[in-house]
Amino acid sequence: MLHKEYVRRNIHTYPFKYSHLKPEQFFTKDRAVIYIHIPFCNTKCHFCDYVVYINSSGDLRAAYVDALCKEIETFAHNRVFPAFAIDAVYIGGGTPGVLSAPQLIRILETLRANFEMAPECEIAVEFDPGSVTAEKVEALRAAGYTRMSMGVQCFDEDVLKQNNRPHNLEDCFRAWEAVSRAKFEHTNIDLIYPLIGLDMVKWEESLRQAIAMNPTCITAYPLEVWPKTAYHQWLFIKKTKRLPGVGLEVDMCMLALDMLEEAGYRRFSTTGYFDPRRCDTYSRYLEYYWRTWPLIGFGVSSKNVIHDRLYTNIRSITEYLRRIEAGKSLMDFATRLTKDQEMRRVMIRGIKMCEVSKPAFLERFGVPMETVFGQEIAGLVERGLVEDTDTSVRLTREGQVFSSNVFEAFYTDDDLRPPEHNEVQFGISELMMS
Repeated sequence: MLHKEYVRRNIHTYPFKYSHLKPEQFFTKDRAVIYIHIPFCNTKCHFCDYVVYINSSGDLRAAYVDALCKEIETFAHNRVFPAFAIDAVYIGGGTPGVLSAPQLIRILETLRANFEMAPECEIAVEFDPGSVTAEKVEALRAAGYTRMSMGVQCFDEDVLKQNNRPHNLEDCFRAWEAVSRAKFEHTNIDLIYPLIGLDMVKWEESLRQAIAMNPTCITAYPLEVWPKTAYHQWLFIKKTKRLPGVGLEVDMCMLALDMLEEAGYRRFSTTGYFDPRRCDTYSRYLEYYWRTWPLIGFGVSSKNVIHDRLYTNIRSITEYLRRIEAGKSLMDFATRLTKDQEMRRVMIRGIKMCEVSKPAFLERFGVPMETVFGQEIAGLVERGLVEDTDTSVRLTREGQVFSSNVFEAFYTDDDLRPPEHNEVQFGISELMMS
């Protein structure tokens, strides 16, 4: 006998509620940013882990630019991924500045021909001081480049030499004069601490000099020590050199925070600061990068983050050129994120921006942040590393100094286990102890 509460009902779709929208509101392109890797340098810095080729020939550089443009065109016509509108382009390295202005402009023109570029698209490029010429930066500015980042790392001749930097202080000042005259919308100076040979006096002078040069942005990176670098050999294998103690590193970080904020800069991330009186953000590209929004990479070793798909290109430039010519895939290794991994990635990388939005987390995953990570957040609050508000989890000042400890709260045992056969592990530098 049927119960009277059972009725015949068919369900054809879910959810049940839809809205009237204009087509142009609904059928919009996904938004993304683009990273392009230029793997050429004049020297290999002792702390550098990036894929770079030293003193390459002009022919190799020209062949690489040809291959890059072909890769860009091929990706843009690959229907595996949706069509993207581009909010920012970042050309990094290596030293992109070793390319000629026509080569860098050609790369930008190829992007414009194959992607829809947002009207206010940020176009950023990195230079070492020694690769800057007035003619080159003026040509790039005229072509539409909007952000120039210069890797100084330290304003001390002896420290630069000890770390095999390819420039001296005279190069820095000459290059910055040329960059300033070109009137880029955004300018940035990179500094790194601690370095071999760097003490508190030299670090304070480096900060003071960077502030005096009046860039719109300043980056103060904590040193990362990676395997197969000179630093790794000296510190962990041969043990012939030492860095300043962890206590001094903390003091260097606090000094940077104090001096940059006193000079009117506002923190954008754990390492990046911008002057809100002259620009409204530090880097649109890096906001995508840390928020784990779509990022397309071109060139050797470049990384792609497209929704739940992560993959990297091959590292060998010879193999890269060969595969481009043969029309073969450039993928080296890849993974597809589980939903748990994606949520942890949003927390870990979002903390780099000093703050993770609870409404944005809920909108992205359909579940409150506290439901997933309540225990981890409570533990970090108790340690004084984060503040837990109604709208966000954000780093305290102490949390910014010890941000690595905040990241680690969201690791799992599986994240830290040794890689198995056919697995590749990367993304965690050596742990520096006092």
